[in-house]
Amino acid sequence: MGNRKITLKTIKNREAIHPYSRKAHQISRVYQRKEKLAVKEKNKANNPLGERWLWFRYAFEEDKSVATKPEMHELIELYLERHDDEINELEKDRSRGHKKPKNARQQLLESIKAREASEYISGMELPDMTNGKTLKLLRDWDGDKNSMPRMTTIRLQKPDDTTTKAAPVDKGSNKDKDMMEM
Repeated sequence: MGNRKITLKTIKNREAIHPYSRKAHQISRVYQRKEKLAVKEKNKANNPLGERWLWFRYAFEEDKSVATKPEMHELIELYLERHDDEINELEKDRSRGHKKPKNARQQLLESIKAREASEYISGMELPDMTNGKTLKLLRDWDGDKNSMPRMTTIRLQKPDDTTTKAAPVDKGSNKDKDMMEM
């Protein structure tokens, strides 16, 4: 038989088999494989960091080979705003007529947004999309938890508005003036 994958369809006369026969063992292996794959899919779904990475993978343009830091910050801002429409819709439904208390979904979305915003201020860990090799790995990635350590990560903090608006200091011109004065 070799490496041929055995499925339930490939096993003939599976209704009338002896419990200890080769066919019975084949059927049990098929069911064990199905269970193993179901557990693997469940583990894939229960990976919030992996879901975040997948969001960034699909949000970044496919035709670009690397991302710049400003593009990464722009993607993070979009990521933080991804639930805003639903939050606004829930708030609109809540404010119709009498002011009802927030439902569980709205509270969950608002807490997720607040937690992620504070994480961005302190430093959000993402795959290093400024590195071409890591970006290729990310694009080839299937969402499996076990292959996440293969990708290098980068910690991005929310840029401080005061540092970006401050005038740049040109230290080279001061040296020239000092040399002229001598």
